[in-house]
Amino acid sequence: MNRGGMMNKIPLVERDAVTGGLTNTCASLWCQFLSEELEWQGNGLLSKEYKRRSEELAWAPRGSFHDKQLEEVIKTWKR
Repeated sequence: MNRGGMMNKIPLVERDAVTGGLTNTCASLWCQFLSEELEWQGNGLLSKEYKRRSEELAWAPRGSFHDKQLEEVIKTWKR
């Protein structure tokens, strides 16, 4: 991803103390961030997918979220 086009503040990474997965709130914020970045970059299809996931996670009960693909994308932004 092109970091030069960052329009939004990069979210923090918060992990569940028991499972080590991202908290649902953290995963939701990351998906929202990625959706906005991808929309700005002109990738509307993937942007919509991340937006949908963000909305689902925002309504999910408190817990943790494990997604290897999301973890890999986060690593690219946290370098």
